Amino acid sequence: MDYGRPAAQFMAQDVAALAEPYIGKKITVQGVVEGRDFTDPDDAVLILEHGIFCHFGKFARMAQAYADGETGWVDGFLVQCEPGKIVIRPALGRDPTAHFAPLRPTP
Repeated sequence: MDYGRPAAQFMAQDVAALAEPYIGKKITVQGVVEGRDFTDPDDAVLILEHGIFCHFGKFARMAQAYADGETGWVDGFLVQCEPGKIVIRPALGRDPTAHFAPLRPTP
C-alpha cells in the first residue's frame, strides 16, 4: 500500500483536532497501542490511543506484531475523523526509523 508519501503526519493526540482536512488522504500516525481486534478474519484492527482504529484488513500478522502499550507508527488513508472515532483504512505498519515530522497544534 505504498501510495506515495503521506499528506501529513500526526501524533495520536492531535489527529481529531488537526486531521479532518486530510480525510481521503494518506497520513501517518504515531500512538500507543491500546488493543487489537481479530474477530473478523478479513479485517484485523489495531486500536491506538484516542480512539484511532487502524484497519489492516487481511494483514493480521502485521497488526499482531504490535503489543499493547507499545508505541506504533501506522500509515493509511483517513476515512473518518471525529473525536473518539478515527478510522484509518487500509492501514499498514510503518518503519519507526523512517522520517516523521508531525503537524502540531497552533499555540
